[in-house]
Amino acid sequence: MSLRTRGSAAVDKAQLRLALLKSIDENLDLGHGLTIEAYNHLVNITRATLEAHNTLVSNLEESRKTVTQMDKTLSEMSERMLSGVATIYGRNSIEYSKAGGSNGKRNKKYSSKVAPVVAVLPTQSAQATIANASTNGKSTTPLLQ
Repeated sequence: MSLRTRGSAAVDKAQLRLALLKSIDENLDLGHGLTIEAYNHLVNITRATLEAHNTLVSNLEESRKTVTQMDKTLSEMSERMLSGVATIYGRNSIEYSKAGGSNGKRNKKYSSKVAPVVAVLPTQSAQATIANASTNGKSTTPLLQ
């Protein structure tokens, strides 16, 4: 998820308000620090801060893309390094294991699970077999008698 640059409704509204207040008096002073100059200063500081924020977001997005690309490049080279060790020493060598490769004999990632075969005796009907089934909450396993 990338960050989005943002605008500011408050800055937009303040710029319009500033123009309207200036139409009353260019040097309007409402007392207690409420002056056109102070208001204009705060609008400008807020706008500059928003621009700085959006620049950081843009730089962060660029940095994120760079890190992602570097990560992909590193992963590819890691695979190539392991393949190089396999080419020179073989996939069943101790060097291949040292480099992080796994032996096919030890790697049983794709072992298949075979469902047990249930035989129905000729003297027992299929419905009787199912009626004698036990459950463990996940599946039904027929019991033979």
